[in-house]
Amino acid sequence: QISVPGQRGSVLPLAPMTEASLLSDKLRRYGTVGAGVICDSMATLRLAEVSASSPASSSKGGYAGASASVVSVSTWKKPEGDGPLTRQDILDILTETVRVQGIVQTEVSRLASKLAKEKGEKKKKKNISLLDGYEKIKALKLPREPLEEMGLSEPEFQKLLSQYEEDEEVMTKAQELIHPAGKGDPERARSITIDKIVEIHQFMVAEMQKVLTEFLGLDQETRRSFTSKACETTAELLVSVAVEQSLHVHCEDVEQAVIRYETMLQGNPEFARCTEQLAQMMQHLTSAAQPRVDKVVFVKALRHMGESTQKAKVFAKKLYDEYRAKTCNVSEAYRRFEDFVDNGNPPPEGGAEDLSPVEMQLCYDEYKADKEVQTAWASSGVENGLMLSTAMASMTSKSPSSGSSTEDKKSKKTKPSEIIEMQELMVDELKRTSEAVASAAKSPPWRTEVAMQMVQALASAAVERRFGVSAEEMTLAGFTHAPVLQKNERFCRATEKQQEILMSVAQSCSA
Repeated sequence: QISVPGQRGSVLPLAPMTEASLLSDKLRRYGTVGAGVICDSMATLRLAEVSASSPASSSKGGYAGASASVVSVSTWKKPEGDGPLTRQDILDILTETVRVQGIVQTEVSRLASKLAKEKGEKKKKKNISLLDGYEKIKALKLPREPLEEMGLSEPEFQKLLSQYEEDEEVMTKAQELIHPAGKGDPERARSITIDKIVEIHQFMVAEMQKVLTEFLGLDQETRRSFTSKACETTAELLVSVAVEQSLHVHCEDVEQAVIRYETMLQGNPEFARCTEQLAQMMQHLTSAAQPRVDKVVFVKALRHMGESTQKAKVFAKKLYDEYRAKTCNVSEAYRRFEDFVDNGNPPPEGGAEDLSPVEMQLCYDEYKADKEVQTAWASSGVENGLMLSTAMASMTSKSPSSGSSTEDKKSKKTKPSEIIEMQELMVDELKRTSEAVASAAKSPPWRTEVAMQMVQALASAAVERRFGVSAEEMTLAGFTHAPVLQKNERFCRATEKQQEILMSVAQSCSA
């Protein structure tokens, strides 16, 4: 994996995860906590890893979601006043959100089973339309979550929650949101094999694509009458009905099966691609329901991204050259890297927002006829990140890729044998720098995520210097040649070694 500091579209380092960061990641990817009817299988696996070493989990004998019970009566009261939320307010919000999520999960699962049964009994199996599904969800009169009641956005809540990463009680409650209380049948879950789990996720991807296509086909006014929560819950209902009706599997049983085969699924690339694609499509769905930012704000954001990308590349190259020439040791490199991460890329003035790649694409689709937008888009570098997403999606979808044909041809010019050499060079460079990090004096303590990004950025610069291939180009080429690379022992060994080295960097920073 390769990264350049502060650059969109690059592959981020695999930093150590906590319950708070997992919840933040889930909110970022999906835009909403979710009903939990269709499980976020990758979050389940990550939580299992975190729980193995988390104080909040070890003292409870497992992760909280596995045994949490749903309380049907609410005792939550909206905080009064305009002051900052207290620790108790955070706990109360988490508790109420878990309660509401449990009710939503139960009601939507029950409705999905009912509709699947009705479809099975009818000779003519007509699919439920998205609008029909939305009306059925509204008829359930599901309770609203605290964040909706308070008008508090998910990013705002993420920032509040991150302050309590060392708080055992808060993190235990956060676990219950990442992994809702299991409602599946253990006996049925035992009959679901690894191959069946992958098949189910492939089917979910196909069904979610149908939901997304149908939603994007609605007129703008209708789309924007949906809330993010309504989009997410309706999609879960429609996909769940299709899974039960076609595969005769209850979605709530799938997550228990995922946990059962945790270790083997973590190394299954097809499973990983399916879960990531589900997340991307759900984010696309919920983002398409929201109003687009003003064109002026969008152009400002694009220009800021272009400037930031160029600034990051120049900084990374200069730091690598000086580190390689030994005019700068690893401690000095870290201090400069940390300063760049914190201060080298200030937010733009005038309210230009930090938009997700999906939001960027949706804004571009709306404003692309404008010449100013076209120019800013071309120079922003955002399309690299979108192409990576398209490449990932195309590996599990039979639909044609919407990426740039020029860039696609460029990635195909890089041969699999060259990518393997790049990966092995990455290993050598990562190992050399990680050893220097391990022996360096770390006073004040180094931040794990910054150290990992620095190690990757230096290794990435070494690869680009020798092969003339940027981080984005190498990653995209890797996706293009994935079927060949996945069967190559040298490539797989180098990839695994990179992860081991990065985790050793994390351990040396936390020691």
